Amino acid sequence: MRVALLPLLLSIAVLASPVMAGGNPSPDELVAGTLKTYPSLRSYSDTGVVLDQFGPKADNVYRHTFKTFFRAPRNFYFEFNADPRSGGDRIVIWCDGGDFQSWQASSAQHSIYPRGSNTTTQAFLQSAFRTKNSDVLIPALIFAGGGIVSTVQEFSEPVQAATETVTGQPAYKLIGVARSMYAKTQRVTNVRRATVWIDTKSQLVRKVFEDTPKGLPGSAIMRITTTLEPQANPPLDDKVFQFEVPSNQK
Repeated sequence: MRVALLPLLLSIAVLASPVMAGGNPSPDELVAGTLKTYPSLRSYSDTGVVLDQFGPKADNVYRHTFKTFFRAPRNFYFEFNADPRSGGDRIVIWCDGGDFQSWQASSAQHSIYPRGSNTTTQAFLQSAFRTKNSDVLIPALIFAGGGIVSTVQEFSEPVQAATETVTGQPAYKLIGVARSMYAKTQRVTNVRRATVWIDTKSQLVRKVFEDTPKGLPGSAIMRITTTLEPQANPPLDDKVFQFEVPSNQK
């Protein structure tokens, strides 16, 4: 993904989507409107919670947290803090105008992805499993077509179930199926039931639920629920895109 070459056109608003134009949009139009909204943002921020359910009991759930900041064309900051019961890892991905970088507390690994090197995608992909895909969920939408893919882009066959309040705002609830596909072979994998909640006003994603992928043993439970409090085009200070790697881990 050439995140470093993200066009300046990101700061220009796209044409109004069916949702913004009024009327009664279909589920497919709602998803399409969301996919058009993110690349048009001048800036973005969120805070989020990931509930990682791995067993049938109430305590078989980890609660991770994260936050994201973006300002077009390439200022970016993502921080993930894992549930202390799962090890309490901390992962940061950032770019303050130069190279993209990543750092992981548990491994003390600090990586730099030189601008123009075609390696920027690795900053996100290598941490996707550890962050339960929260590091790609929104960046894949902002940097659309750049080489990373999230559940919202894999989401299909949406059916509108209801309008619900999520993190204090009304949101369209869409139930469907998400499928991952290898670009070279077109092989489909990781098929799972999914639900996406889209803010009725901003068209931003407020919640995503992913059920246990098909093909796993019947007793297996792998459910991920990600809830966000997003903001479109907030004013952001330069400081939010800066991160100092601990001096003993550089």
